[in-house]
Amino acid sequence: MKRLWILLWTLAGLALASTPAYPENSAGLGYAHPGAGVFTLGMQLPAAPLGLDTGLDLEVRYPRLGVSATGKILVLPSLSVGGQFMAVGAFGELRYADPGAFGGYLGGGFSWDLPPMGPVEGALSAKLGVGYFPKGSLAASLFSYGLGLRLYYDPVALELATNDRDLFRASLLFLW
Repeated sequence: MKRLWILLWTLAGLALASTPAYPENSAGLGYAHPGAGVFTLGMQLPAAPLGLDTGLDLEVRYPRLGVSATGKILVLPSLSVGGQFMAVGAFGELRYADPGAFGGYLGGGFSWDLPPMGPVEGALSAKLGVGYFPKGSLAASLFSYGLGLRLYYDPVALELATNDRDLFRASLLFLW
């Protein structure tokens, strides 16, 4: 039964390194470098309790089977900067890597809608978190960061990102 639950959670994982500040339905598969390559599965589940846009990101990474969960809330959903829209959010993240190693971060993120390029739309997103994750040097344990470019071609999206865990990550997402 435990293996069945692990399989179900694995199938429900999410490949987002630096998700946009605004929650959106998505599920996807990603590949991260360096190392022998890490495949990631995941999904993002938005909700709106009391009219507040919130979301939960779940991610499962192979082959190390690291699990990450991020909850976020949209703080400023529709700032307009130079004719482009920007969303600002806050997040809390909990990670599990090697057996017995847990960690967490709190921080904020923003995303900026890029101008349409024909049928393709895009968003640039970033996040910065401060917390603790036992993974080596003290500086690397205290900060999390992410920077990503997401290109939308409804109903799929391609995300290229870098973060504190991966030098490069490419994710293919299905949006509904």
